[in-house]
Amino acid sequence: IIASPMMRISHQAMDIMRSSSSVVNDGGTAARVEAACQTLSSCLCGLREVVRFCERPAQDLTKSDNSTWRPLADVMSAIWPLLNDASSSNVCRAHEDVLSCLLDLHGQLLASATDLVAPHFSQLITFVVQAYEETHLPCTLDYVGDAVELFGGKADEGAEVSFNQLLAHLSQRTYVYVTQEKRPNECPQVIRALFDMARRYLLFCPGALSKCPEFSSLFAFAVACLAECKGERDSTRATLNFLSQVIGWRTLRLSEAAQATLEASANTIDEAIAQHGETLTRTCIGGLSGGGPQMLWPAYSECFFAVIVNAIGRSNGPPIQMNGHASQNTVAHQWIYSALSDDTLLGNVPALTVEVKSSVLQLLCGLVLREGLKSKPRVKMLLGDFGKICKGDETPDALIAYSLS
Repeated sequence: IIASPMMRISHQAMDIMRSSSSVVNDGGTAARVEAACQTLSSCLCGLREVVRFCERPAQDLTKSDNSTWRPLADVMSAIWPLLNDASSSNVCRAHEDVLSCLLDLHGQLLASATDLVAPHFSQLITFVVQAYEETHLPCTLDYVGDAVELFGGKADEGAEVSFNQLLAHLSQRTYVYVTQEKRPNECPQVIRALFDMARRYLLFCPGALSKCPEFSSLFAFAVACLAECKGERDSTRATLNFLSQVIGWRTLRLSEAAQATLEASANTIDEAIAQHGETLTRTCIGGLSGGGPQMLWPAYSECFFAVIVNAIGRSNGPPIQMNGHASQNTVAHQWIYSALSDDTLLGNVPALTVEVKSSVLQLLCGLVLREGLKSKPRVKMLLGDFGKICKGDETPDALIAYSLS
């Protein structure tokens, strides 16, 4: 009863779109189609709330004859033809508001009635991929992330392969889009959605990510996007979060099976870190020293810590000489030293004398070497103080506290 008016209005809006497709495209026709799209968007959002309202446990409601009634099953049966009509409409797929509301409704159905949606899942993914190829709207990648979260942990080998192929295809299409149509800084929400989706792959279907033939390219693309997006909030945070968790996967609370899957791909992950770790270290130092907004400092610090913990145990030659003092020479020391010594990165920060840079290097690596993963809170505090020194909000004296403990 509640859904009926919205259903009726939605079908009327769809009729307007269909009838307008055969009419000469003048200003009046375009206005009618746009009004119909906005009406349909509103109805789809309303139907999403109906679905959420009807969400109940499997036993649902008991009728007078002691049989059970599942309201959500009835609602889904009623709205599914409308969803199919909207999915097959070029106008609906091309309209950002309609597509976003349509996928929000599908996402709510996926969460509320997974068992009812499962038989249609392949069809839905085909629609979502087609919509992404046509529009490159971030809501399509968000839906895939929702699906991975719901189905990834239950995926058998065949389903994992399907998710693997899906990730590879979407990654490839994104590479083409950002090299031929828009740069990453011109489509930050696409970048945000891609790496949010990839992070959910790591957490809920790690085999599909780590065994993906595009994994190395995706990792490299993430590193490149950090430079391209120039500290844009959403895309940079999503990219840093993805990289932090991939690099620090051993610290994630995953199932034993997921840990074993990632362990089997550890060499692939370590090779990516070895190839891009120095660039990531520079990017994080640059972001903390003024290249990124202060609200992103925690994300830069997380990524920096993950990289350094991974690299700290690898020896890389004779001791480093900075300010006349020899330092241990792990790969981590080399990467931090290279970033701190780069005048193009830090040359405009007068407070960062050679002595201060040497102190930062010694303190950062010393904390990780002594305390390992337990050093994370203090390393992040130290990086925050480093950022404040670069910004002029603190003096280098703030570092003394770390050398005394």
